[in-house]
Amino acid sequence: MLITGILITIVAIFMIVVPQFFMRLKSPRIPDEWLKSPKMKIILRVWGSIFVIVGFLLIVFSII
Repeated sequence: MLITGILITIVAIFMIVVPQFFMRLKSPRIPDEWLKSPKMKIILRVWGSIFVIVGFLLIVFSII
C-alpha cells in the first residue's frame, strides 16, 4: 500500500503541474476544442488534487 500511495501521489502531482501531457493521451480521445479549453486544465488539476489526497491517505494508512 505504501508503494501504491507513493506512485499515485507522484502521478497526481505530475497531473497538477503538467496537465497538457494528460490531455494529449490517445485513450480516451479528447476532441480538439476541449484541448484548447482552459476549463479542461482546471478539471485535470482538480482530479490531480483529489488523487494527491488519496495517495497521502494510502501512505498514512500503510505506515500506521
